[in-house]
Amino acid sequence: MTNKETYYILCEKEKEMPLFSQPWYLDAVCGESSWDILIIKKGSEIAATMPILKKKQFGFSLSRMPLITPYLGPYYTKKFRSVKQQEKLMRTLIQKLPFFDFFDQNFHHSITNWLPFYWEGFEATVRYSFLIDLTKNLEDIFQNISSNYRNNKIAKAKKEIKIVSNRSLEEFYEVQKKTFEKQKMRVPYSFDFIKKFDSILEKENAREVFFTLDEEEQIHSVAYLTWDEETAYFQMTGSNPVFHNSGAGILIVWEVIKYAKEVLGKSRFDFCGSVIEGITKVRQEFGAEQVPYFNLKKFESNVFEILYKVK
Repeated sequence: MTNKETYYILCEKEKEMPLFSQPWYLDAVCGESSWDILIIKKGSEIAATMPILKKKQFGFSLSRMPLITPYLGPYYTKKFRSVKQQEKLMRTLIQKLPFFDFFDQNFHHSITNWLPFYWEGFEATVRYSFLIDLTKNLEDIFQNISSNYRNNKIAKAKKEIKIVSNRSLEEFYEVQKKTFEKQKMRVPYSFDFIKKFDSILEKENAREVFFTLDEEEQIHSVAYLTWDEETAYFQMTGSNPVFHNSGAGILIVWEVIKYAKEVLGKSRFDFCGSVIEGITKVRQEFGAEQVPYFNLKKFESNVFEILYKVK
């Protein structure tokens, strides 16, 4: 049995495995042949795993984050989660890493100790995600939102805007493009990529797409929600700049939070992180808890390091 076959079986048993480490998710964002899995066993039991993206670019071997994937990193099975066990397992995972010219990976925010990587010459940057505890009463969650959002933006938008999930993926992507264009950026993924990604997520019943519409059926904002056993992820969003003042971009966040709690029954809502000031402030207005996670990097090629830093 190959490592991947073993991993598929493990993921069927381990209900706590994050969405982004699921093998079918990795197939969607990397391609079936462009990722591998490190597995550490203790006796006959699997103790730890870690997905690795494999990519060749301009002759360099790169292990980087896949598109639209906020977190990866190690996963420890339930019997192997003490600090000492995790440090030993992390050292073994590092030893098993394939050769790379550049390693760049975000660890899931449940991974709070990266010291063995530090000891092996890796560097880390602290980034932040924003979480909402969905085990609380819905009214308490709503009251934790800023009064400006509750009483102005959401209240106003509710009178003029409706939420639907029956518009096309092409329309979703067009709004995404407008969002990036407003920031003078290119969309980092093609429509073909999103189409393949969406087909896999839909097959696995792990996503829903939301649109806000006005009376003329014009799309104001969009949201792409994904989930695993415990957490709903606000993975992609966008707004048409023409309708910036309608409040639809704020309303859609609240409606998606409600959906995650009331329909999906999840215990956490994860905004999937950002260090951009404007986005951070919106997350804070929703009363989300700021939670750190680590981005780890290591250069083994001086040439690639120079090219990376120049770019």
